[in-house]
Amino acid sequence: MREAATIDIEHVSSTLAAATDPTVGRQLLELDRALARLPDEQREVILLVGLEGMAYENAAQILGVPIGTIRSRLSRGRETLRQLMERQEEPTPASGATPINAVPTQARGASRREAA
Repeated sequence: MREAATIDIEHVSSTLAAATDPTVGRQLLELDRALARLPDEQREVILLVGLEGMAYENAAQILGVPIGTIRSRLSRGRETLRQLMERQEEPTPASGATPINAVPTQARGASRREAA
């Protein structure tokens, strides 16, 4: 028989995301894309330690590398992931969009000819 568990909503409410929040799906998609761009070694460690909550020692044993390697891969992976996520948040102009202060080349040439 299962024991009943209680959760203090006030304590965890700041970490919960509303399922109806439209930005959550977009953020998860961006995170998935950023994770896919990480080198395999960094992604493995981030998923084992960050997602699965595995201890460094256990991750090192599974991957067959020293704990120091786990720490360095995790550090580099987190920094790379942070940079990738920041880049995705920056607004990018639509392709082919003309800057507001741009003057079409033909109009510049015409004004020069008219002034001559």
